[in-house]
Amino acid sequence: MLRIGMTNPPYILEHLKEIADVLRHPCVYSFLHVPVQSGSDSILSAMNREYTVADFRMVVDTLTELVPGMQIATDIICGFPGETDEDFAQTVNLVKDYQFAQVHISQFYPRPGTPAARMKKVASHVVKSRSRELTAVFESFTPYAGMEGKIERIWITDIASDGIHLVGHTKGYIQVLVVGPESMQGSSATVKITSVGRWSVFGEVIEEVLNRNNIDRLNDERPPYASLDENSVCSKQPDSCACSSSASCCQASPGDTEPTLPMNDQTQADQNDMNVGSRSLRKRKSPLDGKETEKVQVIPKVQEAVWSPIDVTLLGGIVFSFLTSVALLLYLGFVKN
Repeated sequence: MLRIGMTNPPYILEHLKEIADVLRHPCVYSFLHVPVQSGSDSILSAMNREYTVADFRMVVDTLTELVPGMQIATDIICGFPGETDEDFAQTVNLVKDYQFAQVHISQFYPRPGTPAARMKKVASHVVKSRSRELTAVFESFTPYAGMEGKIERIWITDIASDGIHLVGHTKGYIQVLVVGPESMQGSSATVKITSVGRWSVFGEVIEEVLNRNNIDRLNDERPPYASLDENSVCSKQPDSCACSSSASCCQASPGDTEPTLPMNDQTQADQNDMNVGSRSLRKRKSPLDGKETEKVQVIPKVQEAVWSPIDVTLLGGIVFSFLTSVALLLYLGFVKN
């Protein structure tokens, strides 16, 4: 599975339908990180952002309308210089309107040399108070309510920090924790959601769609000269990639990639296992296999050094300085005697 990274609103405003087409693809997570930073146009202008709150709303509204199960994460900066109570209230209202499942809240910190570092700062206690207030609003949301009992397809990529659960994600990149053997990493499974938490949901594996043993068996049965185009379900039938057990190209692997659109993290996948898709390729035999080949020793050609005019001038200057120093020392010694 592929997860698209972070992008700012102005870079995709004119390509929302194309972006929606990509996010609907069965091999791409229906998830996008779009930072807004503030719900106030005056603060966005002070930040030199190239978009307005209306632009951000258009991005969110269009993608959620065109992409089933679309999930959007965003960023908020509290206490940017010049932020008034009204500006902050507009930010709170924006977050309440959409109730994002993921909001990264930070307090303004001036970077040396930037215009914002020279602006009049908001009082520290005010910044902290606003940050706490917005965090409380965000944590009051229940974005996964109603998922209990639903059947979801997940892609398992990691082991949870408790060492018991495996970490998987739905098509909308909602984190699902399940119990299963470590060998399920890199596979896809159908699960039933058993309980819902604030930050993730828990599920029970109903069916493992494709595991490592199945991949090894399929590879053993694959003809030795099979090409990716001949065997990849994605290459000819992209619509079946998310539901076909033979679509190994779309199975999650600990090496899920994350390209970033033009702009401005979340979970880093374990890189220890081999990408499942790459394992569907078999090594081609060389025509020279099984034949003795004559060993030929290749002697590299030594390139002669070429002195440029600058090198000659520098060397001449060094020699001249050295001779001048020697002559001066001899002269001083002669005068002293």
